[in-house]
Amino acid sequence: MDLSYSTGNIFPVPIHVFDIKDFKLYQKDLIDYAYTLRSKYPKTCKGSNYGIESSIRHTIEGWQSKTFPLNDASDKLHSLLMDCITSLPSLKENIDIYSRAWVNINSPGSLNFQHSHPGCDLSGVLWIKCPDKSGNIFFHSPSGFETFQEIESYTQEFKDTNNYHHSYWFPPIEGRMLIFPSHLEHDVRENLSNEDRISVSFNIKLENKKIVWLE
Repeated sequence: MDLSYSTGNIFPVPIHVFDIKDFKLYQKDLIDYAYTLRSKYPKTCKGSNYGIESSIRHTIEGWQSKTFPLNDASDKLHSLLMDCITSLPSLKENIDIYSRAWVNINSPGSLNFQHSHPGCDLSGVLWIKCPDKSGNIFFHSPSGFETFQEIESYTQEFKDTNNYHHSYWFPPIEGRMLIFPSHLEHDVRENLSNEDRISVSFNIKLENKKIVWLE
C-alpha cells in the first residue's frame, strides 16, 4: 500500500517565557516589597482572580496579597511587568491592557490547588525568590477530549514530539516570567524547601488602542 503520513497540531496553547537577564538588580527591592506588603496586610486574601473575590482559597499555608492595579505597584515591579507584557510579539500595537497583580509568599509546605483565572484573557507569574524544590507550576491540557487511555496508547516519542500530555510543568526560576491564556488550568506543587517562595501573579484584559490602568 502506498501511504503518506503527517501529524498536525491544530489547537496550540502558547506559553510565553521571558528571562530577565539583569534580574539581580531588581531582586532585593522586590523581596523587600513583598515582605513589606505582608507586614502591612498580614491577613491572606482568599482568592485573587480578576474581577472576583473567590470564597475558595487556592493556596494552602501561603500568603496572598489583595489584587492591585499595576500603577499601584513599586516602580521596579511596574517596570518589569510592563516591559514584558508590552513585548509580547503576538499582541497588536493598538490595544488597551487592563491589568491587576498580587504578591504570593509561599512558605514551606504551601501549595496552590488547580485553578484558572476566569474573566480575563492572559495571566502570568514572575518568580522573585525560588529556592530549590520550592514547587513547580503544572499546566493541564485544556482540550477535554483526550482520555487517559488514548494518551497512554501513544508511544513516548510521539507524545514528547507533539507535546501530547495531560500536563506540562515548568520549574520556578528567579527572574523568569510566564504569560499564558487565563483559561488554562494550572497548579503549583508543594514548597519542599526550608525557605519562602516569592512570586508576583497578574491578570490581563485586552481591548483596543492604549494602556489603561484598572482602579
